[in-house]
Amino acid sequence: MRRHLYLAACLLVLGCGPSAKEISLKDLTADELQVVERYVILERARTVTLANPPLGVIVLDSLSTAWGDSMDIWAESILPRDPQRAAQIQDLISRILAAEADSLVHAPEVRRLNEPLPEGF
Repeated sequence: MRRHLYLAACLLVLGCGPSAKEISLKDLTADELQVVERYVILERARTVTLANPPLGVIVLDSLSTAWGDSMDIWAESILPRDPQRAAQIQDLISRILAAEADSLVHAPEVRRLNEPLPEGF
């Protein structure tokens, strides 16, 4: 879980400041898209943990195993160095999570982890 928090912290630190234009999923590189997908999956897993702590811990441990011990190194190597680009990615993640807010609160289920990102982004 510490690795996942590192990823979120990197996005937040690099993403300080306003973004010039809103970006969409189609504007992302393959690596950036993977970061966004993993961040959303992590948020979904965190809601499972809030609703069912024992199950949530298992889910988070499974994600850690699946994503590997080098997650922090991987994330650091592919995150954009341009603060404006990082802010745009963080804004996109925020918009996606806002669109999922109801389902995150009312349906925190493991089966939702691998659902596609919401359409329209």
